Amino acid sequence: MSRKSSLDPKLKEILENLNLEDGDDALLAEPSEDDAHRLRALYRRLNNGRERALRPGQLAIWKPGLKNRRFPAYGQPAIVVEVLDPPVLEHEMESGTPYFREPLDLLLGILHPEGDFLVYHFDSRRFQPLEDDGAENR
Repeated sequence: MSRKSSLDPKLKEILENLNLEDGDDALLAEPSEDDAHRLRALYRRLNNGRERALRPGQLAIWKPGLKNRRFPAYGQPAIVVEVLDPPVLEHEMESGTPYFREPLDLLLGILHPEGDFLVYHFDSRRFQPLEDDGAENR
C-alpha cells in the first residue's frame, strides 16, 4: 500500500533534484509504520512500571530497548543499593545528549568485568525487577 508523502511538494522536488550518492535516498524516506509503532511501545515501556517499584536489595535488569549506558549489559543483573527521592539530575551541559537532565533516582551495584563491585546512578524508568529474583524467599 502506497502512502502519500507528507513533504511539501516544492521541498520534495528540491530534494529529488539533489545529486545523492547511492543509499543516501534512505535519509529522505518517510518513517515506516513499524518505526512509529516501536517508538510508541518504547515510550509506554519507559513510562510504565511504577507499580513494580524497585527497592534496595532487589535485583534489576534493563527493560528491553531502553539501555542507554555501557554497563550493565542486557540481561546482566544489578542490585538496587538505594532509591533517591528527589532524583539527582544529570548535569550534562549539552542538551543534544541523551543524558541532559536525566533524572537519576536509582543507585545500582554491578559487577565490573574485572570483578569489582561498582555503584552507578541510573534512571529507574529504564529498569525492571529481575523476575526470578527469589530474594524474598531467602
